[in-house]
Amino acid sequence: MEAKTNTKPSSLRWAILRQALLRKTRESPDNQSPSAIKRISRKTHQGFNLIPGQVVEDHVNEESNFRDVCICYALPVDGTPKILVKQRVNNGVDLSDFEVSDRYNVDNTGLVCQWPSEDVLAYFCLSHADMFRSKRVIELGSGYGLAGLVIAATTEALEVVISDGNPVVVDYIQHSIDANSTAFGNTKVKTVTLHWDEEVTYNISNTFDVIVASDW
Repeated sequence: MEAKTNTKPSSLRWAILRQALLRKTRESPDNQSPSAIKRISRKTHQGFNLIPGQVVEDHVNEESNFRDVCICYALPVDGTPKILVKQRVNNGVDLSDFEVSDRYNVDNTGLVCQWPSEDVLAYFCLSHADMFRSKRVIELGSGYGLAGLVIAATTEALEVVISDGNPVVVDYIQHSIDANSTAFGNTKVKTVTLHWDEEVTYNISNTFDVIVASDW
């Protein structure tokens, strides 16, 4: 059966996700036509390329058996350090990822890729460094956390907290924080698992001077 042409791409994505998650689905996989699947939006490989990056390391994560890459981002401002970001290779996904998402009631988008919106946010923060100087900053729903790492490495912020609701994503952020520790100067940098639907132990608006986020 052909999918209706006015079906939203987001609805098609969720239908495919249900098929991947559930052993016994109400819908047959044949219900999704090839033409419908092709209409689902995809992220381009390079995004906007505002902050150029290249793979400097590619290996299999022994804990998860996924291929991880370390991408070196060259910030387009003289005198700024390069930023190393550990992330899952594009399209590296497994059923266990969705099981974690289901367990913690979070989506899986943070593991998919470094999103173009994060590239834009990182570039904006780099271009407006003065607004972060001596401030406490938190990034919400950071994914792999490029923007938070850029803020920590270039703006002389007092503290930068890079957060996400998915604990697997948070593990990747911590690896990146460790890899860039010498670039942060006196800025305190940490990551935290922060689920927006749960009551947190502190009031964000009273704890941080600046809150940044992209595409959520």
